[in-house]
Formats: sequence, structure tokens, C-alpha cells
Amino acid sequence: MTRVAIVGLGAMGTLHARALAATPGVEVTLAVDIDPARRAATEALGIPVGASLDSVLGEVDAVSVCLPDHLHVETSVKALTAGCHVLVEKPLATNTADAQVILDARSNPGQLLVGHILRFDPRIQALHRRIRNGDLGTIHFIRIHRANSSAAAERLGGRVSVAAFLGVHDLDLLLWLTGQRIERVTASGRSAVSATWDVCAAQIDLSGGTLALVQNHWVLHPASSRSCLAGIEVFGSDATAILDLSTQELEFISDARSVFVDTHNLGHDEEISSGALRREIDHFIDCARGLASPLVSGEEALAAVAAVDLVERSLASGSPVSA
Repeated sequence: MTRVAIVGLGAMGTLHARALAATPGVEVTLAVDIDPARRAATEALGIPVGASLDSVLGEVDAVSVCLPDHLHVETSVKALTAGCHVLVEKPLATNTADAQVILDARSNPGQLLVGHILRFDPRIQALHRRIRNGDLGTIHFIRIHRANSSAAAERLGGRVSVAAFLGVHDLDLLLWLTGQRIERVTASGRSAVSATWDVCAAQIDLSGGTLALVQNHWVLHPASSRSCLAGIEVFGSDATAILDLSTQELEFISDARSVFVDTHNLGHDEEISSGALRREIDHFIDCARGLASPLVSGEEALAAVAAVDLVERSLASGSPVSA
């Protein structure tokens, strides 16, 4: 039996609690939150709750950290130092210094998994394989975009920019898909519905010669039936790949033909995800049991945080920023 504690019972923490409670061979020993209402809602699921992780640190094998971004460091370091395997929801931290503190607390790299959930989407994994296999040839241009409703900005209350909240997903994907490093960022943005950056367009020069455009905003009308509009377009010398992340289709276009690759997530439950989150949780438990190595390493998560920093520095200065 793998014993797991969850810290933070907001939207993601609640999903983690439900998914972990439904995982064979897993016991959710404690779910932690300082909010009595959140603790009560989780307790109603049959999960033990409390206000502190300290009481079970010597008893659990793994800890899922689902706190707000700026609170990741203390709990992650405490759990890692206690010898637990740790899953930290993205982003790893709000700045590179804090991210490095978390990495330094590991006894070995396999102890930490960072929850960049899109890495567990089979459509994106299929795209990654095709790019790395050379199916697209030389990658000339890649565009990644992601938009949320303005309700998301209202919920966050200006605590974080759209580049940090949404863009970190896409910057991580950019680095992972291409295997290249960022050399220069030229970003432009607008403050539309909050006191921070609500719209961001970042032109990125990569070390392999690829030009990238990462676009993020949360000015989608809150009445929209879609809570997220997102996609990836990759233009290579031999082929083009178009992935609409608002749907379930990956379109692959070459000289011979245009085909839709079947990467549909099988099954769906309103309470427990059977998609990318389900795969992320299963992978975390495999890591805790020594059966797998983290798909998203601490070093990769640190690189995503550093990429956000470059974008935000360019936004603030109004000028290109070199890595």
C-alpha cells in the first residue's frame, strides 16, 4: 500500500484527492488545508483531513503539493527532506531561486515530479514523438496559444500574470517538443481586466534556429461555452502538424496526404479524470514505487520558470531579452 498525503484542497487539490482515492493500492492518509470548509468537503469523500502535514510526514510515502504557486517551497522542501516522493503542481515555483531551493532538497532527481499536466496528454505525446523522430524535418516555426475566460483572471485577483499562469504550460511544451534552448524573447502585452498582464504575445528565438510564437490571454468572454481555447501548430521542412487542444484531434499533413491521428482520451467521469490527470497521478504513484522515472523533471520545470521570467522581463522593459 502506497500512503499519500495531499496539501492544498483548492480546485486542483480536490481533483488530486478524488483521483488518488480511486487509485488501486493507494491510501490517502491525510488531506491538508487551513480552510475548514474545504476540509469538510474533502472529509465528505471519506478522506481524513487536517490542518498540518507534520503529523503524518513520518508515515507517508508520497506528498502531492497543490498549494498556490507562491507557497510551494516550504511544503515541498519539508516533504522532500523527510524522504517522501513529491508531486508539485505547476509551476514549480514563482521564480528560479525558489525553484532551485526545491531541487536542492531532493536526495535524488527521481524524488520529484512536477505536474505539467499537458505532458500527459497522448495527443501532445504523439506530436513529441513525430517531431523527435524527424517526421516534420527541420522545424522552421512553431506557434502555441492558450486562452481562458476573464473569469479566471477575476478568480486569481491579479496575483499572477497570464504569462506565469497559462504561459508556463506552453513554454514548457515549447522546450520539450523542440529540445532547443531559448536564446531571445521579445514580448508584448496588455492589461485588460486586471492589474497585471492579461494578454501576452512572446516571439522566441530558439537555439536550433526555430522561431516560436507563444500567445496567452484570459479575455475570453465569461459567457463562452468553452473555458479554454488552445492549440499548437508546427511547421517543418517536410510536414506540418496542427493540434487543436480545444478538441481531441491531431492533424498531420505531409506531401502524401492529410490525416487525423486517433489520440482520443478513452472514457470520462465528471468526478475523476480518466484523461491526462489520471495518467499523471498513475505515473506519480509508479515513481513513488520505484517503477518509473519522472516524466517532468525538476530541471525541466526550472527551465519553464526561467522562460516565464524572460517573458515577463521583456514585457516589463518593452525590449527583447536575451537568455
